[in-house]
Amino acid sequence: MIDSTSSSSLPPPVNVSAVCHNFHNVIYWNYSEPSLRPQFNVTIATLYSKDSIVCSNTSLYHCDVSSFTKEISNGYRIIVTAAVGPHTNSSDILLSYDETMDSDVECWLDFPPVNISVASKEMIKVQFPHPLDKYKNDIRKDEMENHDLFKYQIVTDNLTLHSLECSYIDDYECLSEIPIDAAMDRHCIRINGKLNYVQVSAQEMICTKGTPDFDHGYIALYCIIPLIVAGVIALFISMWLRRKLKSSFSTFPRSMLSHGLGNSLLTPQSETLSYLQTDDSFLPEAPEPNENHTPTSIPQEEEGRFPMGVTDSEEYGGDKMSSNEGSGSSLGETIGLEQDTEKDLMSGYDSCHVPVTIVEEEMSPGDMVTGYRT
Repeated sequence: MIDSTSSSSLPPPVNVSAVCHNFHNVIYWNYSEPSLRPQFNVTIATLYSKDSIVCSNTSLYHCDVSSFTKEISNGYRIIVTAAVGPHTNSSDILLSYDETMDSDVECWLDFPPVNISVASKEMIKVQFPHPLDKYKNDIRKDEMENHDLFKYQIVTDNLTLHSLECSYIDDYECLSEIPIDAAMDRHCIRINGKLNYVQVSAQEMICTKGTPDFDHGYIALYCIIPLIVAGVIALFISMWLRRKLKSSFSTFPRSMLSHGLGNSLLTPQSETLSYLQTDDSFLPEAPEPNENHTPTSIPQEEEGRFPMGVTDSEEYGGDKMSSNEGSGSSLGETIGLEQDTEKDLMSGYDSCHVPVTIVEEEMSPGDMVTGYRT
């Protein structure tokens, strides 16, 4: 750092420093006489361009110069000037990401995220995106072509150094396989590189376990097999329980299966049917057999039809008498029985809705049977 002191007695800024990391560059300083309430100006000078004022008349003690320091192959001289009235005094600092340039501070880039895995029992796979892909928005496009080749080094547990490189033009991703000690369960590496002359470093050791990627299928198989076995066992147990339960029902006594509790549990309820019983009290008493008695019938007008009402031959109590008038008391009893039967059947809930005819039939010589028909 170079201190530039003017002829005045105004003290310059002191402890000028810079933090330059991942293209985020900030200048810091202090001042010995803050009671003077100075104003500060920050100017950047380069080898290939004129001076540029970054921060003007600020009372702060820091200034962000990131947007003015995007040329990673260039060096910058940053001047901090204190001003109180007409009096000024200044100090400066050199800054560059390029290791070939003079710089008062070390500027560097973080390594892209690294994925490390075991490819086999004797190899590990190291994979990460090209640094230009991560910082492409912070680097000028005209410089990206000059920094497309990335050279990096990997140091394994046994301190073996592996020098590798990858091109951004060929592939946006860097991939390599490194031999390892198969006897170890855990593998760690340190990795760093340079993007042209810009330092790209990983601050921490990167480690992985020793289980190879090809063993993942076996691990899944070891998890699936016990599940299948458990499912088969559960299936056999359920079948055995169902068979056991079924056999327990078959051991019930036959009386329980047909009566009482067994009937209600094991047999479906049957419908209760009521049968209509005929009460013979409706039938008229048949008169005693009479040899001289002839059956009285109602003539049919047509086949299958019976006359409605009372015919001329059935009228009694009037002027007309039936042709069987001469049959004496038998005919009178028959007519009277017809009237009584008719009254009985036509009255009440069970009354008949058609005329009833009392008939006598000779079933065998001397055996007369009296009945009725509708």
